[in-house]
Amino acid sequence: MTTKLIAGLVADAAPPVVATIGLLPEEGPAAERLARAGTVIDLDEIDPADPLEDQESGTFVLVARTSTDLRRAASLAGLLPRAAHIVVGVIRSVRHHPLSLPAVGTEWHTARRFQALRGDKGDWAVEAQFSRPVRAGEFVASLVRGLDGHRPQVWQGPRVALAGAGSALWRPGDPAATLVPVEGPLAEPDQVPPAEVVLRSTAPGAPSWPDDGVPVADRLSTRHSRWAELGAPGAVDARTIVEAYAHRDLVPPVDERSVNPMGFTSAPDLGWAPLRQDGDRWAVEAAPGDVVRFHPAGTVTDADVGRLRRLRGIEIGWGRHTGPVPAVRVVAALAMAGVPVVTDRVPSWARALGPELVDLITGVAPADLADDVRREEHSIRLRRAAFRAHSTRARWEALAGPAAPGTGTSPTASVILCTRRVDYLGFALRQIERQRDVDFEVILTLHGIPADAPEVKAAVMACTRPITLVEVPDEAPLGEALNRGAARASGDHLVKWDDDDWYGPDFLADMLLASAYSGAELVGCFAQLIYLEEIDLTIYRAAGGSERFADVVAGATMTVERSFFESLGGFPPVPRSVDAALLTATRAAGGRTYRTHGLGFIVNRRKQGHTWGVPVTYFLRSATRQWRGFEPTALLEYDAGSMTPDPSHDAAPASAPSNHRVGKT
Repeated sequence: MTTKLIAGLVADAAPPVVATIGLLPEEGPAAERLARAGTVIDLDEIDPADPLEDQESGTFVLVARTSTDLRRAASLAGLLPRAAHIVVGVIRSVRHHPLSLPAVGTEWHTARRFQALRGDKGDWAVEAQFSRPVRAGEFVASLVRGLDGHRPQVWQGPRVALAGAGSALWRPGDPAATLVPVEGPLAEPDQVPPAEVVLRSTAPGAPSWPDDGVPVADRLSTRHSRWAELGAPGAVDARTIVEAYAHRDLVPPVDERSVNPMGFTSAPDLGWAPLRQDGDRWAVEAAPGDVVRFHPAGTVTDADVGRLRRLRGIEIGWGRHTGPVPAVRVVAALAMAGVPVVTDRVPSWARALGPELVDLITGVAPADLADDVRREEHSIRLRRAAFRAHSTRARWEALAGPAAPGTGTSPTASVILCTRRVDYLGFALRQIERQRDVDFEVILTLHGIPADAPEVKAAVMACTRPITLVEVPDEAPLGEALNRGAARASGDHLVKWDDDDWYGPDFLADMLLASAYSGAELVGCFAQLIYLEEIDLTIYRAAGGSERFADVVAGATMTVERSFFESLGGFPPVPRSVDAALLTATRAAGGRTYRTHGLGFIVNRRKQGHTWGVPVTYFLRSATRQWRGFEPTALLEYDAGSMTPDPSHDAAPASAPSNHRVGKT
């Protein structure tokens, strides 16, 4: 651990109050030296209901091991003191979170000095001095907003109160969390409760919760759910342990805004490594001489994952390790990050992983993932399953339940299909219709095509999804046609869909998932797979990479937040290059574009009538792999009967069904 940056910023200050979060046991002494006889406090171990003493004329220092830990500190904003001199340092970072600059708060007009420093070992620190004390919790929350592109930290779901040491593990990145004592109450009888749910992280035998008006979820703290505690004299027997920890809602969630597929490497240069026991922790040798040791509580961080990206995968060697909860947390986090994980068995005490994850990690062997594409497919399946079972959103849907209506409300999508070609309409609608695990509508924009054309009526009649029909004159520019369709949309996200490309059944779900964990205003994928009809060849392009912020994504995959899209004024009303224009406008407005994986999408480069005006040799030069004929990935779940662009599938019905709306604009 290096604290050189921080030490330089507090060298002339009186002995500071130093708070730490996420430090490994061997890193504690460095923080103690930093305090120079001042106070050192571990935020993961103290009761969050006991606020720290204000440092009116002194210095407050927060040392977070990683950005993941810094997000957890934001949930404890209410206990951090006021101080006129604040220093926050992160000792390990990753490429996509190299340094956070704060979003300026309302109290900051009293700022006298601010500086940000970045070291050469993945560490960074920021310092601010004010003419009068400000809330250190707000300063930390502003840094977390900086990590997320200065977007507001808004939690969907219930208002939550946290009680007990380690409770922030359950609600990372929520500076609005209310901090209360373990023994309660949440509020006085005549006050409006500040939360709808209370999460208590406790020791065995905790006092009963006194407030019957607000539901409470009691969970053993990670310290008390380790084998050393569970196996102590007088503890419960092994069978009881297995039964007690078979349920995933007993396991603190993985912070998907921090631990996610960002930075995934599709062509790793190192082989397989074991997840093995290292004292009371799990560890992986990420590279020769570089051993990643996970926190005893099972917390995996963005910096840990970044060090594992060069590996082809990880084989789990089950042992007692730290305990059932930390073990499940480590494996679930690796899966959520898309790190390929395999094992030949899963012990009964780790059933909280969930049946889907268990089947995935036991269903393949390292030899099955020697091919890079197959490996990435396994990674994608893992991350989907982990998000469904172990993300903070999934956990709070289970914990809150009926106590907080709307908690389980998922983002909705409006698929904008704008077409001039009736012969591809049935093909496109069939692909849209098979999308799963997403609440969506279809906005069919007929660009110069009458709604009463027999081919339109046939395709619309065959589709069971709600469809809004929008007729646009043939002479309208493409950008204007798209905007007229978007004006009829009601979804949280707008998805631009091409009529002749292939989409897997999880395409929409993957786009919304990438939007959730990246926080980007616009997401899409790279055109990794292209079918060249002219020479009957499928090519794979690795150029450009995936799972990272980028300037360009395929236009046929653009998924943009509707509110942001409307703030831009929509697509420029131009006849061509509308995709590039929207990407440029997004960047100019300060929005971010994120590129997720492209294995569930194939561009159809037809013999004629295509709009990508480059010769076939352009694609061949950029291809790293190629297959004769049409070669879809497994994620496409290709069905030749329903995914062939063949107009003969459709026959005109007598009339359109009543669930479709027609609007001429």
